[in-house]
Amino acid sequence: MNATMTIMRSRRLALAAAVTLAAASGGCVEFSGPGLDNNPNSPTQTDINTQFTGFQGYQFANLTGDENRVISVWMRHMAGTSRQWLQLDAPYLNGENLFGNWNNFYANGGLIDIRGVQAKARAAGDQVYLGIAQVWEALLMGTVADYWGAAPYSEAVGESRTPKYDSQREIYAAVQRLLDQAITNLAAAGNGPGAFDLVYGGDKARWTAAAHSLKARYFLHVADYPAALASAQRGIASPAGDLRTYQSATEGEQNQWFQFRRQRGTDISAGKWLADLMAARNDPRLPTYFGPGSGMTTINAAGPGEEGETFSWLSAQRADPAFRQPLVTWAETQLIIAEAQARAGNAAAALEALNRVRTGAGLAAVSGLTGNPLLVSIMEEKYVSLFQSSEVWDIYKRTCYPNFPLQNGATAIPMRLVYGSNENGANRANVPTPEPRRNEVNPRVVTSIDGTPCRGQTS
Repeated sequence: MNATMTIMRSRRLALAAAVTLAAASGGCVEFSGPGLDNNPNSPTQTDINTQFTGFQGYQFANLTGDENRVISVWMRHMAGTSRQWLQLDAPYLNGENLFGNWNNFYANGGLIDIRGVQAKARAAGDQVYLGIAQVWEALLMGTVADYWGAAPYSEAVGESRTPKYDSQREIYAAVQRLLDQAITNLAAAGNGPGAFDLVYGGDKARWTAAAHSLKARYFLHVADYPAALASAQRGIASPAGDLRTYQSATEGEQNQWFQFRRQRGTDISAGKWLADLMAARNDPRLPTYFGPGSGMTTINAAGPGEEGETFSWLSAQRADPAFRQPLVTWAETQLIIAEAQARAGNAAAALEALNRVRTGAGLAAVSGLTGNPLLVSIMEEKYVSLFQSSEVWDIYKRTCYPNFPLQNGATAIPMRLVYGSNENGANRANVPTPEPRRNEVNPRVVTSIDGTPCRGQTS
């Protein structure tokens, strides 16, 4: 067996084991208790490549798993059409509704393991490997801040069984510093993971661009538009550079949306809000997002609270077991540039970035827009282009766009995830109480960016 075949076999075994663990555990390992010290991936004993491959596999499943689907339903990219998913538009969820996945960002192939990879990279003097692992940590913990706001970070890995909660702004600031370190390390010496990197194959330039795009994302989340613009302009430069999950048709490596459909049937279907918007735009991406309804030749999308088994699912492309889910993309990066330029009053530059995405998708360029109409056009394009991305939730939290009506008994559109019973039990002294309804950087928006009263942010 040659070296390439050996690498491929070992990484497949590690990936399959990690994804199987992700599917089986459901986040059952406690973050703030004994699970912190007894990580099943044995970070002190596993070699760096196996640990890194396992981490990647677990996080591919985690970042495109339950939270991602919940947010897709809340943001009406998708619709819950059966069982507990039918009720996801209803009043605010408790922790039990989210399957304990908070833990998956820390234990079970989360922060503990990526810190283990970093420690091994430092010991080996491989700064490139270290830089890649740091970008991964930034994505992981930036997502935690997006979803939950305040969370353990500075004390999350170590001796404390009751780590303190850092504020959302503190986490974002720490993530920015980490990304700066990653960019420096990626320009230094080291062989990196090579073929064990399931995203870019160890390509330093692509990881550096992705790090800049992530910096732009998190600057945008705190409304630092000049910094977001500067970072985005150094970010992912083409769709070929998108940071995507690794998936294949091999059992255990299939994309999470494929696995969900196979296991849960018609619990989730195409969302009517997005499908109708795309149809009105004559958007050529619509049939690449959704397939026809069961027994139909046309797309049949569901609204909030509509139950049934004939609604559309994802397209054949998106539902394919080997479809690589986008996590950080060129389109997102360009639309950050567009928003930042628009907010600075640079309409021509904003339109140029917006139209790069539109024309790349097969849509006509737009012209003559300034001020709020320009921002609305950018947000609409973000909402469509970032299909199945949790980033559309950030648009809503900052701008109340789209300005969804409250339906299916909802009293508000949820503005954050809740911590869940595991964390409330294991680290109760530090869990913010009463638990907030919204995060620090997202005050209530009273008027949508489209100029109408915001209907879903009611408290």
